[in-house]
Amino acid sequence: FDGRSTKGDVLYLSDGLSSKSGFSRRRKYSEYDEHTSWIVDVSFTTYGGRHEVVSGCVAGNIKFWDLRYSSSVRTIDHKMQMTALAAHSNVPMFATGSPAQFIKIMSHDGSTQQVIRYHDRLPGQRIGPVSCLCFHPQLPFLAAGFADENVSLYAPKQSRVV
Repeated sequence: FDGRSTKGDVLYLSDGLSSKSGFSRRRKYSEYDEHTSWIVDVSFTTYGGRHEVVSGCVAGNIKFWDLRYSSSVRTIDHKMQMTALAAHSNVPMFATGSPAQFIKIMSHDGSTQQVIRYHDRLPGQRIGPVSCLCFHPQLPFLAAGFADENVSLYAPKQSRVV
């Protein structure tokens, strides 16, 4: 369940076999089954007046779903195994995490904006395999959890995290 979406009555669930279902409080809303492997995250995004769902699977496919259609509206092939995905709800960006120890921040058109491989405060030390990612609901801040028991917070270079 993506608790960041407070508008509407839709809940998204996955059965672990690449099928997702949307439920309202009254009935099943829709079902999509285009992914080819285990789904790592499903998030709502409302940037630019769009109301889309973004999902990603371990194989590296990221799909954008418009609730009005029965299939995905676009797919981005990440080309790497993915263990975490987070889509910002108000900014056109998402982040992917890899067991190969990097985070990729991308725009909705699939272009890479930044790749994070090292801890900022520990010079020369690589981040661990990425286990989870989460964006702040309003600001472009990203939290990341790693298999090496570290948690990091990232902000745009001009911002200051307090």
